[in-house]
Amino acid sequence: MVNFPHNRPVIDMHTHVHPDMATVLVDIMETNNLVKVVNLGVLEALDIPFQDGMHIFRETLGDLMLYFTTPDFGDPSPGFGERMAESLKRKVEAGACGVKIFKELGLRHRDAEGNLIPVDDPRLDSLWAAAGELEIPVLIHTADPVAFFQPLDETNERLEELQAHPDWYFGEPGFPGHDALLTRRNRVIERHPDTTFIGAHLGNYSERLAYVGACLERYPNFYVDTSARLGEIGRLPTEEVREFFVKHQERIIFGTDLVLGWNAFNDPSQKKGENYRDFYDTHWRFFETDARQMDHPFPIQGRWKVNAINLPDEVTQKLYLRNARRLIPGL
Repeated sequence: MVNFPHNRPVIDMHTHVHPDMATVLVDIMETNNLVKVVNLGVLEALDIPFQDGMHIFRETLGDLMLYFTTPDFGDPSPGFGERMAESLKRKVEAGACGVKIFKELGLRHRDAEGNLIPVDDPRLDSLWAAAGELEIPVLIHTADPVAFFQPLDETNERLEELQAHPDWYFGEPGFPGHDALLTRRNRVIERHPDTTFIGAHLGNYSERLAYVGACLERYPNFYVDTSARLGEIGRLPTEEVREFFVKHQERIIFGTDLVLGWNAFNDPSQKKGENYRDFYDTHWRFFETDARQMDHPFPIQGRWKVNAINLPDEVTQKLYLRNARRLIPGL
């Protein structure tokens, strides 16, 4: 495939990059005209000391990468929310520019009594308030594709993906439902109007853009990113998707969910910038052309084709660059 000509500056809002892959990231950025990337929670998720990881990132990437820290749920004893807030303040002083919340909140993290910690647990209010006081955004991943909560049989359209990642399945008893999780997330957004929240993966309801649009209209402090959901929205009616992006053009941020050094599908010995040319090229084609029946960037999510949405230039400028610069300190 001949690559789509693309020379617009872009910020990738949603990546997960191990410090060992920092030089590979530089190559990927140069190859794909990425002027900045936002790296989400990888240091804490992999138990890499914060200062050590940030030192490697700064040495290799300078100011090309911004980092969002994730709170530590390892000590669920009373006062955990206040401790998270204090830790956040220290990490922001040391260079963090935002908060990343993984989907385990509401699905797996438990308190000292062994009870599931809900997304809207008031014990976390001090964390959300601290982010607002520090004027940094919270990128929150709540729930997952609807299929991850449905029966795990041949009718499940994500069966291949769930067989590869069985720990992503939440359809068993004991897990909250998809919609219940988002309702709890929305309570947090409403309760903290001075804190900016970014819903990862198009707010994790890309199957129902009308729902996402209603959230954007109801909560002025809520935004969404596009990461890893082109496969979902690309099979919806094209005009519906295009209208959604045009209508909410101030509130949607470009992200891919690029993963380097932390995924079974990534072999660090084989990855160079050129390997990701097609990955990013697919995103440019989706947003900037009217291509039909094209492959999407994550085929394991579903072996179907998608249709591009051909956004106006002024919309892609906001999507790729301006919205992220407006929201995130350091951009």
